[in-house]
Amino acid sequence: MSQLLLNGIIAGSIYALIAIGFTVIYKTVKFFHFAHGVVYTTGAYLAYTLVIQFGVNPIVSFFLPRH
Repeated sequence: MSQLLLNGIIAGSIYALIAIGFTVIYKTVKFFHFAHGVVYTTGAYLAYTLVIQFGVNPIVSFFLPRH
């Protein structure tokens, strides 16, 4: 049960961060920027690849620079 609660909190936090990012961009430029989601997806895919294929610690993969 605690793992289910933790997964829900993590997923909700990610959704909230994405929503805040969309809001900041929209309020700044008055245009909805759809590429914002692509940046999140690319970062998540890169972190997943580092963890699964190269065995990098998930915490370390979070702090690696992404260009």
